[in-house]
Amino acid sequence: MSATLVSNDGWFPASWRTREARQMPAYADGDALRAVEARLAAAAPVVAFDDCQQLRDAMAGLAAGRGFLLQGGDCAESFDDPVAQQVAGIVGLFDAMGERLGPVVDGPLVQVARIAGQFAKPRSAPVEQHGGDTLPAYRGDIINGIAFDALARIPDPLRMVRAHMQSVGTAASLAAATASGDPIRTSHEALLLPYEEALTRRDPHGRWWATSGHMLWLGDRTRQLGGAHVEYLRGIENVVGVKVGPTMTADALLALADRLDPANRPGKLVLIGRFGVKAIEEALAPLMRAMRAAGRKVVWTSDPMHGNTAIAGTRKVRRLSDILGEIDRFFAIARAEDVHPGGIHLEMSALDVTECIGGRGPASVEELDKNWLTACDPRLNAQQAVDLAGHVAELLS
Repeated sequence: MSATLVSNDGWFPASWRTREARQMPAYADGDALRAVEARLAAAAPVVAFDDCQQLRDAMAGLAAGRGFLLQGGDCAESFDDPVAQQVAGIVGLFDAMGERLGPVVDGPLVQVARIAGQFAKPRSAPVEQHGGDTLPAYRGDIINGIAFDALARIPDPLRMVRAHMQSVGTAASLAAATASGDPIRTSHEALLLPYEEALTRRDPHGRWWATSGHMLWLGDRTRQLGGAHVEYLRGIENVVGVKVGPTMTADALLALADRLDPANRPGKLVLIGRFGVKAIEEALAPLMRAMRAAGRKVVWTSDPMHGNTAIAGTRKVRRLSDILGEIDRFFAIARAEDVHPGGIHLEMSALDVTECIGGRGPASVEELDKNWLTACDPRLNAQQAVDLAGHVAELLS
């Protein structure tokens, strides 16, 4: 690595490789992996520098207390997704939710989809078991196949090429579909670091950007201060989200903010709370208090999905009552702590899926199988998502 491409604090796009990297696949063929990385390094970016900068600018406004972030989309994208239909669906859903939220937001409604790169998934266990058979866990289409088959579950680096091609097409379609209105930017979890590194590019001013998406986030399972994912994300100029769960301490969050954004740039960091309705009361306020006392210019948002997941039989279960309950508590705690409640982060589908119980969705666990389509976690269906937006609009007004 040329010295001219290394920052003053020792960061460069591959510096993560000296750190422990959790939730990463083990590729059997190193030569094949390196060939894919080289191919992606020469490939077209998924998003443009200027659009990433515009999102940074919008987030700065939210950090100052004006505006609201609507972030949402699929739990995990699939290679089987019909791109045109997927884009049309998410644009229509954002429009319907925006009709509820826009009129009551004090400032701009910033829209960011989980799309054009959300192909990798962290897993709580490295293996899955069915009928006495054990295979490696499905980690998203960019890594291996969802079919419970030994061959499908082998990590294949060529899947990164397919994910990139689909992401380029999806991002272009999304930009075209919103060209005459408010833009919907792209986002995904920065989990598969060889893919992220290969798509990291330097702008004419010498700044490094992840061109895989406008916004990337750090997951709750990969937020180790000395870990590879934190190391990668600390060097890019993009907006960086940080999932903040009930095990996060104030000291740990402050240290993470110092590592990811030592300059304390307004809106650079989006803290995405995912506590669960039972844990948020005790966990959130001390974190908000510590960040405010430190003068941290962050955006606080609520992910009411991930902390409210239970298991019923073989199904993951999320209840709309718990999701709304966590949002209500998020708003109440933020206002009590004199913190701007800056947005929501949802797993949702434009389809009439039956994956979350309550509201205009299935009434019981027994009804989940009617139209269960997710590749991983339960999503709100379109009607539930629009109703939730109406609920949030009441809180905002």
